[in-house]
Amino acid sequence: MAPSHSAEHFDIHASVVFQLGESLITDSVQALVELVKNSYDADASYCKLTISTEEVTDPESPFHGAGGSIVIEDDGVGMAIEDIRRGWLTISNSVKREFKDRKLTTKKGRTPLGDKGLGRLGTQRLGDNVEMFSRTQGSPGENHVWFSWKDFVGKTHLSEVNIGREERHASYSHGTKLIISQLREPEIWKGDAVVRLQARLSQMISPYRTVREFVVYASVDGKQLELLEITEKLRQAAQLHYYLNYDGDLFRVSGRARLSYIKPETNPDRALFESVVDNDGGQRLFNHLRVSKRASEFSFQKSSHDGWFVDFSTANHLEDIDGIELIDGRPADPGPFRGEIDFFSLGAQSSAEQTAYGTSTEYRQAVETLSGVKVYRDGFGIRVAADWLDLGKQWTKARSYYTLKPHNTLGYIAITARDNRQLEETTDREGFKDNPYYRNFYSLLSSFVVFSENAQGLLRRGWTEYKKSIRHAAANVPEDTKPEALSAKLTEGMAKAARYRTALSQVSLRLKNSIDNTKRAVDSARESGNENGNIRVLESILAEMSAAVRDAEEVSTDVQVYLDEISKMESVGGVLTSQIETLREQIQQVHEIIALGLTAESISHETGNITSQLAQRNEQIIRYLRSNSVKDTRISAFTEYVRTSVGGLRRQLAFLAPSLQYVREKRELIDMEEFAGELLKHYTVHFASTSIQVLTKMKKGQNFKIQMNKGKLIQILDNLLLNSEYWLKEDLRMGRLSLGSISIELSKPYVRVSDNGKGVEPRIEDSLFEPFVTAKAKGVGRGLGLYIARQLLDAEGCNIRLLPQRNAFNRLFSFEVDLTGVLVDKP
Repeated sequence: MAPSHSAEHFDIHASVVFQLGESLITDSVQALVELVKNSYDADASYCKLTISTEEVTDPESPFHGAGGSIVIEDDGVGMAIEDIRRGWLTISNSVKREFKDRKLTTKKGRTPLGDKGLGRLGTQRLGDNVEMFSRTQGSPGENHVWFSWKDFVGKTHLSEVNIGREERHASYSHGTKLIISQLREPEIWKGDAVVRLQARLSQMISPYRTVREFVVYASVDGKQLELLEITEKLRQAAQLHYYLNYDGDLFRVSGRARLSYIKPETNPDRALFESVVDNDGGQRLFNHLRVSKRASEFSFQKSSHDGWFVDFSTANHLEDIDGIELIDGRPADPGPFRGEIDFFSLGAQSSAEQTAYGTSTEYRQAVETLSGVKVYRDGFGIRVAADWLDLGKQWTKARSYYTLKPHNTLGYIAITARDNRQLEETTDREGFKDNPYYRNFYSLLSSFVVFSENAQGLLRRGWTEYKKSIRHAAANVPEDTKPEALSAKLTEGMAKAARYRTALSQVSLRLKNSIDNTKRAVDSARESGNENGNIRVLESILAEMSAAVRDAEEVSTDVQVYLDEISKMESVGGVLTSQIETLREQIQQVHEIIALGLTAESISHETGNITSQLAQRNEQIIRYLRSNSVKDTRISAFTEYVRTSVGGLRRQLAFLAPSLQYVREKRELIDMEEFAGELLKHYTVHFASTSIQVLTKMKKGQNFKIQMNKGKLIQILDNLLLNSEYWLKEDLRMGRLSLGSISIELSKPYVRVSDNGKGVEPRIEDSLFEPFVTAKAKGVGRGLGLYIARQLLDAEGCNIRLLPQRNAFNRLFSFEVDLTGVLVDKP
């Protein structure tokens, strides 16, 4: 029998729409903002929100007497009846979505923000009743449409819900007015809740005029709400300013800093800063910064902007950002965006100096109220976590005292509906969807956070280093003087004090005796009346006193010289103090590394025990299978796999063992050809499952032997090889290479390590061996490996450098380890 065709079709229960409105919008403020977005999409120049908790008194309203109302009105293009039917009364039909898919824009060049029909459903969260008045330009009148969400309850079909409509005369040329009455949560529009409402609206609608194309007015029960606005007056009080711009390929970050950012908060350093830095507008400090090891990484320039000290910048292509995700073999491009971020000092001294803004209390309150980096799409806030860029995590790290802090940093990231469609928001508007586009967007901004940390650290430490150089100059001490030499100079200078103390004591005694003798002579002359004899006595005493005075003058000259030396000793003490502070900071930096070393020892020991136990258990099973003549090939294959894996794990532990602390002091004779062979064997296994190969090269007669701790040598070369591995894997993932290759070349007394990858980023090639310098993504690399390698080599009288030859990408790529200091047969 042939199948029969009926007129069956899908329908939807009216209550489904009611439930949908409940779940899609999570709170009333968000629902309100979605309706304001509709005004933006309609090309309006303004949107006016009028909230009233009083009853609706309009006698012509179909909802006369309803409890409270919200009126949203604008001067947009308005809607004809067909627009209302398609855009409002057809659930989930979005004309805007079609508009965006065709990449069309409004007359004002806007790309609609909405495309899910959330506005109409959001009215349900606000109130029970909805009225709409709308007029298009040139139409004879306005369309008036109304319905009640209560009518959806109990209805079986959507078509059963009553919709009221009429056409009437209008007094305005074009626009839309929406009235929502019988408010569902009247308490959120009253009393103290209004303050919270004002703050929430200020967060959801951009306080920056530069990223807002139309004005929003709001009032509650006749009282105008003062939506927060970030004024130029406040931004001029910032100590740091950043401008971010991503054009779809190149991500540029420009920074600017005031001298007040570097100025210490407390004396005596503040007084020193004012005398040596403020006096010349920071020119000598800038000259010091410009020649620092990491200056080229930040492109420092003396600022030409009034009131600013220095400009700095960086630029990176999207594909060069570490960890960028791909779609179909290409970086997932989040689309162009821009942003501005300001940093404010909230220290007591800095706050007190902001008299242009008002009182220091007003200044601090303004910064703390507006703090945070917000994301705005065409001027409307997207909900992100309060510290979504993890500025707090940067700040709490021991070495990150100079980073942006969440409570005194404010700014915006501006995206658009036109350029950033890939950055999708969740259906409930509670943030971004976690997709490759958003993750790359976040990676770009994370690279900015790292750049700001490094630049600010260099600025602050630049002052510290400049202060040290001033102290060295005052003490007449070369900058490379070791603490031991400074201590010896202090000891020598202080030792002279004893000699001068003795000399002064002797002169003082002689002067005292002469004065006593003079008194006695005068007394004797008075008693005897023998003036001639007394005169001779006095002359003799005066001669003695004159000699004593001359001696005193000589000693006084010596004392003056000594005092001058003592004043220099104070400067020497300052230099020594600075060096001690530097050493303390360096010690703090390596505490984490020491902890990792101890952890590695513990893990190595425990892993060795576990490996031994696993090997024993495996052998027991093999013997049991043999004794019971069990010939299951799958079990046999598994036990053989365990045996092979245990052997591989033991080889890895054997390679790690020389690097552990308890064998670090042992020196041994190392044949470099044999050592290179061990490295090759180890890394051939290590790279077996990758598209990376390791090659060793050595010209005839270029083998050599060294006397060194083997673990230290392993750590140094292991760091180079693992760095090559990391970046080669990135090059392979990005499609820049089809096969990675690492070369280890021996040429007495050098070991050279290079690879065929993209090479070292130019911006860090001058500072690569400084601590915490890395091109790896935040949380991936510490930037300590090469710094530690250089320190280990320096302790042995050896060195490491980046060779000047450049590869096909015009980048440095080859490292040279100079082992002259541990060479056995030195030339």
